[in-house]
Amino acid sequence: MAPDQELDGSYREVHETGGSEGAVPEFVAPGPVPFEAEGPERASGFAWTKKKSRVAIAGAVAAAVVIGGAVVWGTSGSGDKGAPRNHFVALPAGCEAPSPNLLKQYMPAAEKATPDVGGVSGDQKYASCDWREPLRAEKGKSLTSRHLRVATRLFVGASGLADAKSDYQSAWRTSKQGTVTDSVGSVHNEAPVLTRGIGDEAFLHHSVTTTALGRSGTTRMVVRTQNAVVTIDFDGGTYPLDHDGIAVQRKGVPLDETVTRGAAQAIARDVTGALSACLTCVRR
Repeated sequence: MAPDQELDGSYREVHETGGSEGAVPEFVAPGPVPFEAEGPERASGFAWTKKKSRVAIAGAVAAAVVIGGAVVWGTSGSGDKGAPRNHFVALPAGCEAPSPNLLKQYMPAAEKATPDVGGVSGDQKYASCDWREPLRAEKGKSLTSRHLRVATRLFVGASGLADAKSDYQSAWRTSKQGTVTDSVGSVHNEAPVLTRGIGDEAFLHHSVTTTALGRSGTTRMVVRTQNAVVTIDFDGGTYPLDHDGIAVQRKGVPLDETVTRGAAQAIARDVTGALSACLTCVRR
């Protein structure tokens, strides 16, 4: 028998010493806009007493069932300390989000969406869609072309929620790398900004890529909602046209950052809302 057990098998209340030295701190993603961590996973800080322990044990005894001479134990409710169940179990079909109105607003000349249904890999489900506007025109001296990519990664393993949080935090760390240079060119990452009101946690950040083909700016929005991580990439530029009406990309000017940030945030809100409203995606 353990030193903190009563004779009836219940546990005595344990009083810790040394202040809050054993407490597990709640994670708050670092960033320029600190705020209190949100979401259903916040620590509850239960303090068990003898009375609660005895009630839990009595409930477990009441749940015992005799089958073929063997006693099968079943517990539920507050006695279950396993990993939380995954909220989402499937992804929406096709490229249904964002809505047609948003596409018309931010991608007015978009060609047909290109889906990438990655399927299932281990404990993950993945799907993405790309929308592009053409890089040629029949008339004019210049054109504006935009590109949108929506990707959703669903973690469906036993530790789905924890895996989704880890994936989100990895994306957060990557967005803070500053300027990265290699043989192809350079990518300058601006400081990410935490965003409230979308999913359980979200951040927005802008990067500028410079290569021999020219400069391009991309705004990325990463959102975690339950055990799903949604990534929105929105970029584009204005390009001069050659005598054949084809965009000269190396002379392109990236879209204004305020435009791409606004688009990425609006689209992320729409996509995560559609995921939450998907009746066939949520565990029943």
